[in-house]
Amino acid sequence: MNAIVVVDGDTIDVGAHRYRLVGFDTPEIQTQRRQVSPDERSLAALAKQRFVELLHGGSLDLTEVDCSCPAETLGTKKCNHGRKCGILLLNGKNIGDTLIAEELAVPFHCGKTRCPKMPDWPKIIARQFPGR
Repeated sequence: MNAIVVVDGDTIDVGAHRYRLVGFDTPEIQTQRRQVSPDERSLAALAKQRFVELLHGGSLDLTEVDCSCPAETLGTKKCNHGRKCGILLLNGKNIGDTLIAEELAVPFHCGKTRCPKMPDWPKIIARQFPGR
């Protein structure tokens, strides 16, 4: 396998391909969809840093899976911003499960042809860190 480059807590580059890892979502470092708060950006940076640390913890296995998009959009910008979808296992365990257990990610499961609304990270952070 080519070297894995962590883009953010749920996206990696492997060679010329970008993968959105499925089953979990991490906070955004930046996005064109909305303003990202400093608290979210900080948590996103922690998720990315932890992901990088985990990559050095054992054997990795990346499996490409079908994205949850209508068939006619697969492989295009209309499907997952042109990213492939994948599951990354570290020593046989989904890396997303570790990030969820460490409260750096939340479960995020798509249907067959579409995904639910993205998690509301400002509200999640307010619940995790009351009084911030």
